[in-house]
Amino acid sequence: MKRLEDIECQKTFKTKLREGASALGYERCEGVEEKWERIKTTFQHICKNTLGREDNTRKDWISDSTWQMTERRKQVKGKLYATNARTRKGKELEKEYAALSKEIKKSVRRDH
Repeated sequence: MKRLEDIECQKTFKTKLREGASALGYERCEGVEEKWERIKTTFQHICKNTLGREDNTRKDWISDSTWQMTERRKQVKGKLYATNARTRKGKELEKEYAALSKEIKKSVRRDH
């Protein structure tokens, strides 16, 4: 969304949105779902082409150990989704995830 702060990018985005909206062709749509699908895909296509993907760059002020903890938490979350949360292993994973989240928050405060 930072790219929309640039005036030229804003103008380009607005004009492409207007062009896309006028080219949708509502008359040929069967129902509301089809209209919505056309609007959504047009908007996504314009955003992708005009704005591009946002960079998820690493913040310099966050230490490597904090990033490692974040990666570990992502792995635990994946395991948690793969298991039944009601089982003993699921509850252990929930506790581990909560503990890692708490540690990450503390670590980020120290880094900043």
